[in-house]
Amino acid sequence: MRFFLIPLFSVIFSFSAFSQVNTTSEYDKDGNVLIYAENPDVIPYSLKIEFKSLTNLIPSSGMASFAVASPGRSQVAKLRKQDPNQSTTVKFATTIYKGNFLAKNKEEIPSLLPVDKGVEVTVYNMTHLENSLKFEKTNESYVGISIHFESPTLICAPRKGVVSQIKEDEELKGTSYTFSALDNFIELYHEDGTFTKLVVLKAGSVKVKIGETVFPGDVLAESSGEKYESGRHVRMIQTRLEKNNEGLTMKTIQTKFYDESLGSIVTETGTKITAVHPGAMVTKEMSKKELKKHQESN
Repeated sequence: MRFFLIPLFSVIFSFSAFSQVNTTSEYDKDGNVLIYAENPDVIPYSLKIEFKSLTNLIPSSGMASFAVASPGRSQVAKLRKQDPNQSTTVKFATTIYKGNFLAKNKEEIPSLLPVDKGVEVTVYNMTHLENSLKFEKTNESYVGISIHFESPTLICAPRKGVVSQIKEDEELKGTSYTFSALDNFIELYHEDGTFTKLVVLKAGSVKVKIGETVFPGDVLAESSGEKYESGRHVRMIQTRLEKNNEGLTMKTIQTKFYDESLGSIVTETGTKITAVHPGAMVTKEMSKKELKKHQESN
């Protein structure tokens, strides 16, 4: 029997973090209105601020503006008082998105395979879940990478990132799963605004904590997947918040892996590749302080 676990509460869970960011408004000494965001999370969030009603105030970026709320308290908008002798009023609505739509790197940073070094894997491009639910391929949209291996292995960080979300409490019942929305996972947030989600982890095996900074090759958890029809594997999904004509949208991006001979590569379905953790990639995104600490510890 094939199992598909898609609980309703998983939809609610995915939005729970958004309610953490609160916006408030204050007056400065000149009567201008300053809007602040309180972000208690370990990663930034992007905001769309829409001004519904303004009296005697001029927004710096039009009636709808976009800003980034870093962890902690930060100013995200300013409304200038037009006539110093007139009163002011403001009404606004805020839409909150996970991630920083402005973040980017000077150069493209490929990922390491998220498994222990020396492990040979077979990589498959994943398509939409409806292909499995309908037992026919009707949606060829790319949704991530499925990385398969023969024996249990350690799941490792593919890039430098901050651990932003963890789920490790699920023990799947039965066998022959095709998909489960309950799978354990770790999510990493990278400095260029990319998220990496590593799914299908052994219950209770996570070695890191939310807010911890990890580097390529660092052990995150232990592998799982033995209850799946396809066998042991880890799914890797990379996304990024992007701005378009409709506003801000979280988009799945094509994962690019590091190859010692070719550099950055896009793998095709069925590609066999062995994981490496070269020092140059481990340290590539380190700050000077992090690099010094790394060198002293090695």
